[in-house]
Formats: sequence, C-alpha cells, structure tokens
Amino acid sequence: MNMKKGQRVIIFSITIICLIGLLYTFKSFRFSTSQETSKLTGFPIWYEIEKSEASIAWFGYLIIIIFCSTLASLIFTHNKSIPKVYISYFIFPDHPDYNHSSTLSTKFFNKILAYFSLFTFISDLALQILYPGKLWSSFDSFHSLLELIIILYLTFGQFKFFIFFICMKYIILVNLLTITLKWPLDAIWFKMQDLMLDFALVIIFLRIYIRTYLYIKNQDSSQFPEGNDPQEEFNSNTKFSKFTNQIILLPIAAFVHMFGTIATLFVHPTGDMIFMLSHAVSFLMYTFYIYLDTHYTTNISNFKNIVLPYTPTWKLLFIFLWSIILSIFILRITALFLLISV
Repeated sequence: MNMKKGQRVIIFSITIICLIGLLYTFKSFRFSTSQETSKLTGFPIWYEIEKSEASIAWFGYLIIIIFCSTLASLIFTHNKSIPKVYISYFIFPDHPDYNHSSTLSTKFFNKILAYFSLFTFISDLALQILYPGKLWSSFDSFHSLLELIIILYLTFGQFKFFIFFICMKYIILVNLLTITLKWPLDAIWFKMQDLMLDFALVIIFLRIYIRTYLYIKNQDSSQFPEGNDPQEEFNSNTKFSKFTNQIILLPIAAFVHMFGTIATLFVHPTGDMIFMLSHAVSFLMYTFYIYLDTHYTTNISNFKNIVLPYTPTWKLLFIFLWSIILSIFILRITALFLLISV
C-alpha cells in the first residue's frame, strides 16, 4: 500500500512539474491588446466569424442538422414505453464493493446526452448571432457544464448531491473569471477550460469503451443483473443489432467534438467551418448511440451491459491534471487565435 502511495506521489509530482514547465513557456509571450467589436451588439468580441453567403448557408445547414439530432435524442430518451429488453445497464465489476445485483439503468445518462446536445445547439446558434466573446460565453458555459456532469456521473455511477454542488461551483467560477479577466486572458481561460473538459471526456469514454469491450469479449449469456430476465420480453417484434458494442460511438464522437474545438484556434473560415461540422457529426453520433441503446438488443447475449471502470478520486484528479496539460499544450502550439506573438 505504501509503495502504491509512493508511486502516486511520484506520478503527481512529474505531472505538476510538466504543468509548471508548460506554463513557464508563456513567459516570453506578448499579448495583443487590440480587440474587435461586434457589429450587432457593439460589445468587444474575441474574433469575428466570416459572414459570406456561402458560410451563412454552411452554418445554417449544420445548425439545422444539430437541431434535428437534438430533437431526435430528446424524443428517444423521453419515450416511456421502451421494452425492458432494450434497456442497457451500467455495471461495476471493478469496484471494491461490487456485487452482481449492482446495476444502474442508462436511461438517465441518455437524457444527459440529449440535453448536452440541446445546450450545444443553443450555444452554436448564439455563436453565429453574438460572435465569440464574454456575452456568448454565458451560453457556452452551460455546454461545458453538461460535459462536467457527464464526466462526474460516469465516474461516480450516480448523480449525487455533491456532484450538483461541484457543477454549480464550476459554472459560477467559469463565468466569474471570464467576465472579470481582461482581453485576451478571458479568451485563453475560457478556451482552456473548454478544451480541458473535451480531453477529459474523451479519456472517460475511451476507458469505458475498452473495459466494456473486454467484458463483452469474456462474458457468457448467463451474466444478467439479478432480478431481470430479458427472455420474458422477447417476441416476434424484438429487434436485434449486430452492432454489439455501440459504446464505441461515444469516444469517437467526443474526439470529433474535441477536434472541432481545436480547429477554432485557427481563426479563419476553415477553422470555424470545421468546428461546426464537428458538432454536427459528433451529435449525430450521440443520437445514433441513443437510438441503438433504446431500440435494439444485442444478439450475442440477451442483455446489454456497459462497464463503468472504478475511478477513485486520485485517478479522476490525475485525468483532469493531464487534460489541463494537454489543453494548455494545444493553446501553446497554436498561439491562441493567432493573436499572440513571441
């Protein structure tokens, strides 16, 4: 036990050193003090989005796609007549106090994904109207809030009061710093925390996919949660899917989403278009995941299980620390919005 604690101390020490070293590289940066102004509101903005006829058509088309996928997700997740055989369950085989009857329906998680899509749609629509800046960040902060809720919910396996408390504190902190910091520190801070959550979400989803893949590979058809017999639900209308591990859609969608966020660091029309395209693609994938999770059962076993790996507090902190390092590293190598010069 002492050896494991010593290893953790060493790992965290190396992580902190990497973070401090990366932050030190910003010492030689000279920040631009010039800032553009929104033609609509007259308020300062972080950068202006090109408004050509082609770009407006492109953004409008992608926003419609995001809206349609959001609407579909909300419909799928609020359907109260989903047969039991189609319901997936989170299981916790890695947890120290695990027992085979410990399960958690994915219904609430699917609803969180649907509302994640909804707040992203609102944020993207506000982005095209208000342009990125302090005013728009108040909308996008709810997008970040939903990401944090997903991360904490999948880490602790349920929505506890302290998760609500942490999330409320976080959104207050994000908005408070964004409002009070001067340009360009407000933009740097907001983009950093956004990228941090994107990286953390990719890591969380990837861990779940890998652990679930290994579980499915080794399980047998008798491994069902206690008190549930899916055979009772089978009938001629039961739909089976050959896509036996739909969870793979989650890390892919999160990665596409993260890639789009990184693309906005290149402030030119291509970066903005990639950003919107990434949102359309990623949330279509989230919708497809929800559809598979609520409309099909698997044909390799008669029950659908998703494994939530055991994530103690120190490991979650480690994930967040490296997500911060990766987000700062991306900001460093892209020279935020091309407005920073050495």
